[in-house]
Formats: sequence, structure tokens, C-alpha cells
Amino acid sequence: MKDFVFKIVIFCILFAAVYAFFVDKLSKEYVDPYYNKFSQEANGLILGLSRASEGISPEIIEEELNNCSFEKPIVNFAMNTVQSSYGEIYLRGIKKKLKPNSKNGLFIVSISPGSFTAPFGMNDKNIFDMDKEGIIGKIDNFTSAPNYSYIVSTYPLPLYNTLHDFDKWDHHKPHPSGWNEITQNGRFNKIGENDINHWKSLTIRYYKRKVEKEQFSNYRLNYFIKTIQYLKTIGNVFIVRLPADTDIIKTENDLWKGFDKQFDSISKQHDVKFLNYSSLGSDYKTYDGSHMLSTSAKKFSKLLGKDIRNSLMERNKYGK
Repeated sequence: MKDFVFKIVIFCILFAAVYAFFVDKLSKEYVDPYYNKFSQEANGLILGLSRASEGISPEIIEEELNNCSFEKPIVNFAMNTVQSSYGEIYLRGIKKKLKPNSKNGLFIVSISPGSFTAPFGMNDKNIFDMDKEGIIGKIDNFTSAPNYSYIVSTYPLPLYNTLHDFDKWDHHKPHPSGWNEITQNGRFNKIGENDINHWKSLTIRYYKRKVEKEQFSNYRLNYFIKTIQYLKTIGNVFIVRLPADTDIIKTENDLWKGFDKQFDSISKQHDVKFLNYSSLGSDYKTYDGSHMLSTSAKKFSKLLGKDIRNSLMERNKYGK
């Protein structure tokens, strides 16, 4: 009996050691598209869905605002509709992500219709419970590097995957700042025009299916407003609608009549600048109609940084 117990103890120790080894090894390599968003404290944030996750570089924003007074670093904390639609859970994560006592941050709050929807028939509690099942609802540690808690709580694949990088898309380049850069040229292939046109058609089809299953949520809009109200107490807030393919923007506008007008009104009501780039789709190249390729994301980030800088200078000039 003692030998049996001894063997069980040894087995458990060995298992724990191997598990810890793989968790540590994985933390030093590619985990998933969102891991880098949870591995540092932030004084400023880029918020929203995947269009912002892939379309706005914190490094370029900081560079363009080099002469402006604000606390760094800015972290791209945008994800996707499952993880970062506006709500109580996302707001909780934002508060945990920011450094304590931060008072002069910069916050880019991106919007698209997808940020404000929920499945038909869901009340506020249902939405809260659904959001709680995402990454932000599962973890408590938002700032550690390495972040073992993130891996243990959210990594869905076998840990032996750390021995290869087959799960990483060849065109995806994750940055420590949380920006998910998408390059047109990968190690093994290039995203061609046929790929772009095909993926764009899938995006439009996805939007049309989504509208059959989801509806506008007052809960999400109310928490969006609570989010900008909170962020205004600790820094400068900019509401931003990113560019996308003109057909995609038209689809969004057809599905949500008066979207821009509504958020322009909200921005004025809460004294927040609304920067709307949705009409500039022809100037920026996407790989699927919605998400910008690397060169366009860098170009857009420079434009956004300059516009924010000009707005901050104007605000300081007139004491607003």
C-alpha cells in the first residue's frame, strides 16, 4: 500500500513538473492572438473589436504623439465580438488593465455596429453571463509577463503544441503592445486578390447571417457610455470608427441606419471627440473587407495619431 501511494505521489510530482515546464515554455513563445494584450500594465488603451486589434498600432500612435503630454504605454486591448463587446465584463477588464492612479492616459475607443449587438431574446443578465465566459471573465491577472494565469485559464489546446507553431497563422505578427499585425506576404505564401475577394464575400455573408440572429442591445450601448465616462476621469478619450472596404461599410450602414449620426450625437453629449474614417475605405487595403493589412494599418495609425495630436493641441489652446 505504501509503495502504491509513493508511486502516486511521484507520478503527481512528475506530472506537475511537466505541466509547469510546458506552461513556462509556451509563455515564451506564441500563445494566441490575445496573450500579449494581458502581459503588461497600461496607462492608455485601444478598445473595440478585431478591426481595431489589427488596424491600430500603439507604437505608431505614441510616436506621432511624442511631443504631447500623456502617460505611456498605450496597449491595444481590442479583441473580437466574443471577448470585447462593450459591457460590464469588458469595463471590469479595462479597470484591471490600467495602472493604479493613472490620471493622464489616452484612450481610443473604436466603434462598429458589431460592438453593440447580442443574440435575440437575451436580457442584461444573459448578456453578462455570456460575456463572463470569455477571456476577460475567466482571468484575474491582466498585467503579468509571463502570465501563467492566462495560459492555465484560457489555453484551449494541448500544451505539447508548444513544440511547434502550426497554430499560428503565417501572416499574423503579434506585437508586445497587443497590436495584431497582418502581413500580406508570409513565409510560405502571399495573400492574393482572389483570396481577398473570397474572404470579403465571406465577411458580407457573415454580417447578413449575424443580423438574422442578433439585435441591437441597449445594455451594450449603456456600458459603452459608462466606459467613456469612466475613461474621461483619467485621461483623454477619442471615439473612432475605422475605415473598411466600401461595400462592408455600406452593409453596416444599411443594417444600422443613422449609426454615424447617433454616435456623433453621443460624442457631443459627453464632450468626446468623434473621429470618423468610415468613408476612407478606398485609401486602405483590407484582406477580407473588414481588417486592414499591415501597410494600411501603419498608414492609418499615423493619420489617427496626427489627428489626435491636432485635437489635443487645439484643446490645450482653447483650454477645453
